[in-house]
Amino acid sequence: MRKYLVTALLFSIIGLYAQDGGGKYTIQNLEVNTEQSEFGSAYHGDDKLVFAAPRRGFRVIRDVWEPNGQRFLDLYEGDISEGGSVTNKRKLKGQVNSRYHESSVTFSKDGKTVYFTRDNYYNKKLGIDNQGYTNLAMFKASVNNKEEWINVIPMPFNNVEYSVGHPALSDDGKTLYFTSNMPGTLGETDIFKVEVNDSGFGNPVNLGPKINSTAKDWFPFVDGDILYFSSTRNGGKGGIDIYASKLKGFTPAPVSLSINSSSDDFAFIINGKTRKGYFTSNRQEGSKGDDDIYSFVEEEPVDFKCIQLVKGDVRDKISTSLLPGSEVVLSDKDGNVLETIIVKDDASFSFEISCETEYKLEGKKIGFTPQSTGFTTSNEADKELEIKILLGTGSINFVTNADGTRSEVEDKKPEGLPDVLPDEIVKLGPSKYGVNVDPIYFDLNSSYLNKQAKTELQKVVDLMNKYPEMIIEAASHTDSRAPSGYNMWLSDKRAKSTVAYIINRGIDSRRITGKGYGETQLINGCDDKTDCTEAQHQRNRRSEFVIIRM
Repeated sequence: MRKYLVTALLFSIIGLYAQDGGGKYTIQNLEVNTEQSEFGSAYHGDDKLVFAAPRRGFRVIRDVWEPNGQRFLDLYEGDISEGGSVTNKRKLKGQVNSRYHESSVTFSKDGKTVYFTRDNYYNKKLGIDNQGYTNLAMFKASVNNKEEWINVIPMPFNNVEYSVGHPALSDDGKTLYFTSNMPGTLGETDIFKVEVNDSGFGNPVNLGPKINSTAKDWFPFVDGDILYFSSTRNGGKGGIDIYASKLKGFTPAPVSLSINSSSDDFAFIINGKTRKGYFTSNRQEGSKGDDDIYSFVEEEPVDFKCIQLVKGDVRDKISTSLLPGSEVVLSDKDGNVLETIIVKDDASFSFEISCETEYKLEGKKIGFTPQSTGFTTSNEADKELEIKILLGTGSINFVTNADGTRSEVEDKKPEGLPDVLPDEIVKLGPSKYGVNVDPIYFDLNSSYLNKQAKTELQKVVDLMNKYPEMIIEAASHTDSRAPSGYNMWLSDKRAKSTVAYIINRGIDSRRITGKGYGETQLINGCDDKTDCTEAQHQRNRRSEFVIIRM
């Protein structure tokens, strides 16, 4: 891929990547390619292909991009033949091609709505960031009966200070994937998604570290439940390479070596019915000059590996305080050590594990009795098992998530809690007891206490007056939307709002503390990888009351 994609589109190229992930393809260079660059194709229906290429024809203004000596990119369309070749190249009609770069398109199923990438140029104004550069922006347009692009509008999350582009729609048209280096990006560029609804668009959500790397991840394309994308991540063939991943639960795998080369390979698309598609490469062999579009036929699909994650932290069994410096060892069923880590200040650990496999997890620390447990993973990809390792001088104590693989052996009640629980107190989980009130729910991005919340909080006040020795913690939570750092801040704000209300009703401030847990304790699985209703998300935006001592 040449410098205009590096600088004009502001996505530079570095790195290598890993082993062949499977799939078998036969490829062919298209006749529509020239000695200049053609790239980034998209289907318009089943019989037309849209792609970017340096503009042709009469020059009214100077439009050569100096870094590569080629003219600015326009969007073109060609007809797809039975064998996959593309003919009758023609410039798109309507309000699409400007005096600057256009590229990377995706259409709705009916072909009437289109999203595309352009230099941040709108209403004859070029956006400039505080460094003097123009970033990418993403636009939406309609396609009329004359195949003209009309009503071009910018996406609401465009910004002159960062790039947004390379759109791809899910099969149902309800989710739009794109590339950006907006705040919250994990690497140099990440893949994000945003909900498409009747009123517009939701908030952009980063796909997270299971998809994105510390390098550049871009050019997404969705085929059913499979996400294809390009990446410059370390460890393999060279340049840019094409990866595939299940949208829920599988580690990204590079596609076949017949697709990926030691050069730049990107912008992969495939017809889910015919298993034919296109990608772009600047490989030398068979090239016509610069970036070329290649057709392919998929003979064997990518073979995905089913992956889960086991995570948790190490704590003192009695005080439940964190134990940084502890050693956590993951072994197979025969006791062979697979991975070992020394936990840091947050005492947390995580291991990527295979589905339908037996494992053993052991925690160690000087001065404590080693504790271990065995567990067997299910066949559900992307499942996360949470295990808290509790070290002490007694027996094994673990807390797992709701999958039922393991639970805490001993159930320790808070000090002063009677054996027979009063109606106002309820067991929330192993060694976890709370005030029996409805959860305090919050609106999205809000810490405001509504009327219903205040009614429930008064019940907490009444109970604390009834039991004057009771000490509780107000544990506040968020849903999974928005970056995790923001969610931790918001949950802390909700906890403080909850605590302040109770203290203002006459409860001694020494008897109640508040803590925000962000999105770390979702109660219904509505994480970044799961499509949930607004009502389901709201169940996670809550404050609940955990009894510390009676």
